[in-house]
Amino acid sequence: MSFLKYKLNAVKLCICFTIGYFMAQGQVKYSNDSSYINTLTNTCKNNLEKFNYNRPDTTVNNFHNYYPRNSSGNIGLPSAPLFLKYDSRPLGFQLYHAPYDNDMISNDQVKYYQTKGPYANLTGIAGSKQEQMFKMVFAHTFKNKLNLAIALNRYGSLGFYKRQQSFTNSLYTSSNYTSKSGRVGYYAYFLFNKVKHQENGGIKNDTFFLENVRINKQLLPVNLSAAKREVRYSTIEVNPWFRLNKTEDSSTVFSHFIEYKLNYSGNYTKYVDAGIATDNFYRLFYLDTLKTFDSTHWQSISNAAKYTLKINPLHTGLQIGYKNEYNRVHQYRDSVFMNNSVNAGLFFNTNTFNGFAKADYIFQGSNKDDYALELGGRYLQKLKVNGHKVPIVFNLKAGMEKRHPDFIYNTMYSNNFVWNNNFSPTDKVQAQFNISTADSRFDMGVLVQNINNQLYFDQQARPQQTSVSIQNFSFFIKKDLLLFKHLGLNAGYVYQKSSYEAIVSVPNNSVSGALYYEGDLFKKALQIQIGFSGQYFSEFLGYNYMPATNSYYVQTSKVVGNYPYVDFFLNARIKPVRIFVKVDHITQGFLGHNYSLQPGYLQSDRAFKFGVNWIFFD
Repeated sequence: MSFLKYKLNAVKLCICFTIGYFMAQGQVKYSNDSSYINTLTNTCKNNLEKFNYNRPDTTVNNFHNYYPRNSSGNIGLPSAPLFLKYDSRPLGFQLYHAPYDNDMISNDQVKYYQTKGPYANLTGIAGSKQEQMFKMVFAHTFKNKLNLAIALNRYGSLGFYKRQQSFTNSLYTSSNYTSKSGRVGYYAYFLFNKVKHQENGGIKNDTFFLENVRINKQLLPVNLSAAKREVRYSTIEVNPWFRLNKTEDSSTVFSHFIEYKLNYSGNYTKYVDAGIATDNFYRLFYLDTLKTFDSTHWQSISNAAKYTLKINPLHTGLQIGYKNEYNRVHQYRDSVFMNNSVNAGLFFNTNTFNGFAKADYIFQGSNKDDYALELGGRYLQKLKVNGHKVPIVFNLKAGMEKRHPDFIYNTMYSNNFVWNNNFSPTDKVQAQFNISTADSRFDMGVLVQNINNQLYFDQQARPQQTSVSIQNFSFFIKKDLLLFKHLGLNAGYVYQKSSYEAIVSVPNNSVSGALYYEGDLFKKALQIQIGFSGQYFSEFLGYNYMPATNSYYVQTSKVVGNYPYVDFFLNARIKPVRIFVKVDHITQGFLGHNYSLQPGYLQSDRAFKFGVNWIFFD
């Protein structure tokens, strides 16, 4: 039956690709202009960087890897961190960090566009277990001044195991405008993230599965029979700016700008469990012994003003600002948190170097005396390699901060968990340095962190704070090669180590790579890649997941990892149309059966998937 499904899906793919081939030949306009699209992320905007050329991705490299590996085994479900990373969040009130980094679009990832005409990028993906994904980006600039853009990610899947169904909907619209004189303008965006999924609490006995590997996965009993989670984030930001000096030309030494930023965020999370009386998953009940209905609403509104002095001959900007934020949390009772902060920054931006040094300090409010200091730089230099000039990029960022705990660590009032703590602020120092080629075919770097008063959830899924200093270290390297013009090879390696692995638990070694054939057919009208890709994580103590709090907690009894995941893929491209066909996890049943990255949650079985991406310029 599975083989028949694969054949039917392959037929559908061939039909789609054939239609795409003939329609692509008839597409009216296809731009090869590298300056057709210019983009600016929120992070770069805040560092006073300019719009950068963003040529549409028309390669077939890595197209089949459209979603990072999720530790829970299905798209749209919570995922524990598998890699150490440089973590820099804005100062101020935070309720908690929802474990959906793979799914939600963050404020920093919002993009502003400047285009020379219409631009649309559409992606559709389908796979086993009713996995469906649709991605869209559309942008258009009117009269070279006003741009409107919209981006949408919408997907869902049933999953291979009981109660894994998920639905994710992420959307943002952005707009930016600059007047003809360049004296006035604005940036604005609306961001919405919604994640809904069933909670199964993990498989009751994964040892039973290992002894009966051919069993129907839907017959495996799970811990929760009627639980589900929903998380919604909504943000609106308006950022007008005005240049005080009337004119600005090549002779202008100083330019003065003022800006105002209004940001509103309305967020909501809900956990419902109608089976607590019979599942016996939770030990304590504070409100209801028959049904759990926990919800938390939190809203935030902030007003910020900044003054910027640009020293044009030096390509330098100096900035000072003030911010007020008001936060309200409702979790069976209302709580209000207010903060007033000041910030300053020095920024330097040229065609070859972007650098910044900035500081934030909260001088009044619930997070009083929190601070963040950060510096960073990106330098582009062309070096001679085998007689050719290769653009090499050097990146450095470093920071230190003192931050009050997120709300969830100090306060929780729910049906299954109640606590009221007074934890100390966390101190963190971190730095990351890497060297890469401009086309990202080579990347190598290191990350170091030192953390005092680390917060975590213990083996009872309750918050705790360490009394010792924790040091984390990561080294990573990646290289893509094309040998003999057709044999492609890419490989990546990550080494990670923590001085306190019982709390910071990530695989010490992870390897990823691909081996494939690449070539052009039909007089270079069709570009293809066909081969195998894989990923491996060494064994480690994976985090347990607590559905009631939507958080991960440490455990010391279950080792996961030490299993290779191998996929077969075919990527192809005809001008604006790209496709892939993929058989995911072909190693299932051949190289062991303990394919887990999180206790109680197995990775998905062998699955057939295919996708189409289409770019439009008209």
